[in-house]
Amino acid sequence: MTDVAAHPDADDGQPDERLAYRGVFTRMLVRPEIGAVIGSAAIWLFFWAVSEQFGTAGGLSGVLDVSATLGIMAVAVALLMIGGEFDLSSGAATGALGIVTILLVKDIGELGGAGLSLFIAIPLSFVVAMALGWYNGTVVERTGLPSFIVTLATFFVLRGFKLGFSKLTIDNISVGRIDEGHGFDFWHPIFAGVWVRNEHVWDTRDVVYTIGILLGLALFVLAIYEGNYLRKKEMNPAGLLMFIAGVAGTVFGVVLMHYTSGVSNDIISGLVIAASMILGFIGVALWRYEPIAGDNSIHLDSRVLELAGLGIVVIVIGVVCALVVDVDGQQTILDRLPVVVEWLITVATLALTGAIAWRRSGGGTSGSEQRMALFQAGRAGLVGAISMLAFMFMTTEQGLRAILFVGLSTTGLILLAMAALRARKSSPLSGSLILALNSLVIAALALFIQAESGHPKFRTEIFTVMMFGAALVLAWALVSSHYQQRKAADHDADRLSTLLSVAGLVAVLVGLISRLLWTTTTENESGVAFASFRMSILWFIAVTAVATFVLGRTKFGSWIFAVGGNKEAARQVGVPAAKTKTQLFMIVSGAAWLVGLLLAFRLQTLQSGTGNGLEFEYIIAAVVGGTALTGGYGSVLGAAIGAFIMAMSKQGIGLALWNSDWRFAFLGVILLGAVMANNFIKAKAEAVR
Repeated sequence: MTDVAAHPDADDGQPDERLAYRGVFTRMLVRPEIGAVIGSAAIWLFFWAVSEQFGTAGGLSGVLDVSATLGIMAVAVALLMIGGEFDLSSGAATGALGIVTILLVKDIGELGGAGLSLFIAIPLSFVVAMALGWYNGTVVERTGLPSFIVTLATFFVLRGFKLGFSKLTIDNISVGRIDEGHGFDFWHPIFAGVWVRNEHVWDTRDVVYTIGILLGLALFVLAIYEGNYLRKKEMNPAGLLMFIAGVAGTVFGVVLMHYTSGVSNDIISGLVIAASMILGFIGVALWRYEPIAGDNSIHLDSRVLELAGLGIVVIVIGVVCALVVDVDGQQTILDRLPVVVEWLITVATLALTGAIAWRRSGGGTSGSEQRMALFQAGRAGLVGAISMLAFMFMTTEQGLRAILFVGLSTTGLILLAMAALRARKSSPLSGSLILALNSLVIAALALFIQAESGHPKFRTEIFTVMMFGAALVLAWALVSSHYQQRKAADHDADRLSTLLSVAGLVAVLVGLISRLLWTTTTENESGVAFASFRMSILWFIAVTAVATFVLGRTKFGSWIFAVGGNKEAARQVGVPAAKTKTQLFMIVSGAAWLVGLLLAFRLQTLQSGTGNGLEFEYIIAAVVGGTALTGGYGSVLGAAIGAFIMAMSKQGIGLALWNSDWRFAFLGVILLGAVMANNFIKAKAEAVR
């Protein structure tokens, strides 16, 4: 056997195209939940901008409270959908299983309950939940009927059960109280415990928060560096010294910012931190990575210039809209603008999206290509018009100003990023030049926001974040212009990149959790708004973590993808398809049991209509999170993020003082956009496999 055969990873100068290396950004973009991550960041930023309370601990506690129960079910439903099935009884099951528990502890009497202790009733209700899931799965497999039909029938049975038993027991839509059961004091903290933030004071909280966020972001960037650039064979100690100096300077800047006050001191501290970060990242590159060899001159083709120019034009339009629209306007657009202006905006949206679709198609050189380009233009324009009209009906002038500025600015920055990616294909220096332009534009937008806003959260918080973002982009531009990117796998580097990513995530979570769960003496004296966090949030996190591990790291997770992608093919290679699908139905009913208990212990009573209709929200959350309706593709982490997006939408519309009657239109726009984005991401993922 040859050395090459013995070492399949050996570089013979002709890499196997079947094992083509995917860069770190490609690997990130093909993840099914990436669309949900980007969408959640955008929606959070939007509602944070238009609402006073949304970005506070109290606002976030409300969002997490809504997303917890929704997310638990969305995660379970996503697993089932990846397995190729639906459960339309999942919403009704949450109320039904909670009612079963209450009936088991209700006092014995005529048409009364069983009078059992909660120590017995809770396990028994879990057995009922497992039986319900087994029934759904078995009927689907034995009859061959679509799960849509079977679970729709189960939905009506459960709905009738809830209403019928509640009427029989007390002739009311309520079925009694769970707090009457023996053992309630033991189980209540487990299912309905509450952490009251205002009662927990920690004066050094902001130090932990700042260090956690900065350390986490730095570790994330280092992880991307390690996964993106080619390692040196011999390290350069001078770069290590620069890196240490950068870390020391960043720490000094954070301390200076924390213990000094005043605008000038904040500016000095920010400059020190930004300069130190850039120095540190350049030092890492000098220390660990291989310089670029060969031609590295600037080559900017016409397409790069078009993308960059279009990006700047779109950003300028967003700035003009921010200057023109009334910043304090609280009336809806329909109350202030003529209908003709409304349609002009719609037509402009149609023209812009159509032009982009036409340009992406290459203009169409044949009749079929022209028809396809027109179809794409019309489809994109229709989606844009519907989205614009939906927003116009429910937003105020202030909200429209935020939509236009944030949307157009983000679009412009994306176009600049696309220009940088295309320019890098010509030479690294060309891509770095456009990246540096991107950094300059971000800094300019930050200065514009600071100048135009009188609110502290814009003048300080968002300004600081954007300036740090500009510094990171500039550091990346400087490094990428002089150091080689990897073109082959490096398992040691990938392992280190993963460890750095995990450490960065932990650091960020520590910082965020410290900020959310504790107050300071100063905040309490200033009358900080009340905030509390329920035990259901921990259950949500735990369920998501376990499901993510099962789907990504176990044999059962592989079976789920297999039966969802092609059931018959999976059965032929030894996957127990019927058993796997039945177990997925049981997981959904188990999640419904958990949510039913969380609701029952929180409200201490349930009504017969509890959960009816929520199954569609569970499916929407899973789809928004990247789960395909056709099965075989998706992410439970994405489903959890999708639930968070829906919770932000529900809470944000009210906190922004919009007409909440239009919230379903907002959810519809989110669903349509998510499906289109997920289909695009899935196509890209399949293209690079």
